[in-house]
Amino acid sequence: MGQRHQLFVIARINGRYRQLGAIHHQWLYGHTALRRCLDTLKIFGDTTNRTPIQQELLAASSKDDDFWLPGEPTPSYNNGKNSNVPFPFIMTCLVVGASFNLDGYFHQVSVEPFYMAFDEGDNNNGITIFDITDPSDVRYCFVDFYGMESERAVDLMTPLSARTYLEAYYEIDATDDDVGLLPLLDSFQGRNLVTVEALEETWPSEYWQGHDSVEDVEGSHPQDPSGTESKGFTGNPQTNSIKSLREQSMDNFLGLLLDPTQDTTALLAEVELLNDFIPKLRRRLYDEAATLSPSDIVLNLLYKALSQDVEVDLSPFSMLPVEHISTLVGRLRNGKMRSLNLSNMTHITDSDLEAILKARDVSSTQEATTMPVPAPTMAGDLTSVILLDTPNISLDFIADHLGHCDVYHTGLFRRALHVPYKYGRDEEMLSILSFKGADIVSQMVWVGISSAQSCDGQLRTAEGHFDWNNLKFSAKDRYLFDTPKTLEYKNFLLDIPMPVSKTLQGLQRLLRYLGAAELAWVSDWTRATARCLATTSTLGVAAAPNCGIGPLSAELYNVNCQGYHNGVEPRIGQFLQANQWAIVLIYEAFDVRDQDRLDSKFQSMLKSSALLEEPGSLPAGDKVDKTTYKPQKRLRYALAKALTQSESSTAQYLVADVPGYIKHVWGDRGAETDRLNAWWASESSAFDGAAGYYDDDDLQACLRRIYSHEGFGLTSPAELQGASSIEDAMKKTTIS
Repeated sequence: MGQRHQLFVIARINGRYRQLGAIHHQWLYGHTALRRCLDTLKIFGDTTNRTPIQQELLAASSKDDDFWLPGEPTPSYNNGKNSNVPFPFIMTCLVVGASFNLDGYFHQVSVEPFYMAFDEGDNNNGITIFDITDPSDVRYCFVDFYGMESERAVDLMTPLSARTYLEAYYEIDATDDDVGLLPLLDSFQGRNLVTVEALEETWPSEYWQGHDSVEDVEGSHPQDPSGTESKGFTGNPQTNSIKSLREQSMDNFLGLLLDPTQDTTALLAEVELLNDFIPKLRRRLYDEAATLSPSDIVLNLLYKALSQDVEVDLSPFSMLPVEHISTLVGRLRNGKMRSLNLSNMTHITDSDLEAILKARDVSSTQEATTMPVPAPTMAGDLTSVILLDTPNISLDFIADHLGHCDVYHTGLFRRALHVPYKYGRDEEMLSILSFKGADIVSQMVWVGISSAQSCDGQLRTAEGHFDWNNLKFSAKDRYLFDTPKTLEYKNFLLDIPMPVSKTLQGLQRLLRYLGAAELAWVSDWTRATARCLATTSTLGVAAAPNCGIGPLSAELYNVNCQGYHNGVEPRIGQFLQANQWAIVLIYEAFDVRDQDRLDSKFQSMLKSSALLEEPGSLPAGDKVDKTTYKPQKRLRYALAKALTQSESSTAQYLVADVPGYIKHVWGDRGAETDRLNAWWASESSAFDGAAGYYDDDDLQACLRRIYSHEGFGLTSPAELQGASSIEDAMKKTTIS
């Protein structure tokens, strides 16, 4: 059963439209289809995502014709040839936009082969198509190719606008608009439709019909990305063949600068004073990147062109030897650079990247930066490193050295997007990717307190806290109504980098989302959490909220994901390492969807509770009022740092709220610390009591029970070593 719908991404590559990705949504139609379309349009069009999208479009332009032919998936989803996810950043944007919204929406989607035909999926309610050829003008359309299960019929095989698709399901009336259809339609104003020509080029064997509306499709094909500018470019390519004398002179001079046989030292000192010299030099360098011959002159000119850039894009300069890249990056680190793009440099290896990131120009006399003091890591003060389509850079190297900054690596994005089971999948269990380094956030802990447990005063201490030591902990899903003394928890490795800014943004989004969502099952929570963490990005310098996308945590995203049976259980035996942090979420009454139902449940249980019938049984005499135990549907968080190895039942933890976490990780960075604390204070005030800090002093006992795995009945933590899942551990252990 379901209201099935598929979504596709296309783009014009090397003069012809190609299909880049496809997903299946089991329940999508009507106004919900428009909302998911709008969210996806915002993600694809956000400037924060511009660089990764352009890099994958450039990577697509390097594929031969045979690549685009349908075929069987390769055994390993890490193989780029006819893999189901050859463009995983674009696919991640599509998955997040179509399945998730911070206001509480969530529905799981499944990844289809990128070459799946538009009419190959099980479908009831049409398809959505996105054209991302030009990320500044992302286009959309809906298509009914078979006959949708709607109130009214629409033209088949025709690009449909948002209004036409919506009118197939509803009578749109301004006087009766409970779900906000008119404001939703207003949000599509000014957005162009995918053209019929684009559909014909993508699926040439089909018969496509005319435009839905002339007003919606003004403009022709967007510009082909192959051969267009990367993030390092500014402005559009020069198209006017008639140049002024000044422009001709500048072009001639730039040609002399790039000629290694010419000595232009004296003239360079003069021309540098011209206001347009640096922009024109930058344009010339990027235009001729593929044909430049490595030399000290080119290296010096690149430094002059990029020294004031915050986001440095070296991806077009793959002809530079590693030594030159290292020298250039070392010099740029004394400037404003905070993001480094080395995408599509297929020749650089782990050792090359290590040399590049460790490079420093200690002889520079440039003024000291005013940016925050860098952490003592290989990334230094870089907030992001972009490594798309760099197959010789391993995920292990990234996990060992780049846990303190955002990393955009093809393998990191592809890791969560497994091949669907019905098309064949990798039979090997998902490999463990554990980020290393002091003061990184490496785990997520979820403790679920059921409504029955919330109402049970016998599970509380005299102070009203939960009596963690008298509860049995279980990491296995179960119906907790029947096991009131078994507390459900999950702890997950975070197999994505979690720098401070990403940690705070992710936590804010998670608390906001779970405060609005109706999720009663742990599997839904884990997949939604993966999306919350993926909607954070340090790319871009704008302070305004954005739709930046990062990698999905495979450990969270694939738990109980339909069709997957390997590697879906939480990793056990993976303890929180000393000096690393975990985000701890304690969700009370997680199994009740709203407060009214919870209050009603509490009242009915209270009638037979010892709190009323046997007042003498109350702890600490009669001093604890029964309202102490009234459950609140609240999500509470804490950040916990292991001060010792966590597998010990006597392990010590540092427990902090967000300001305490910032202080311990960053120290005092003056205005930057004040800005983050002010931001968190403003954001957390919006939770309105639905979420907050777990300030009870009993969290140490809870964490010791979780990380020592006493709830399993195992005799020692050593018994967990080598166990890949909870089920495996239980099979290996005899419980007395």
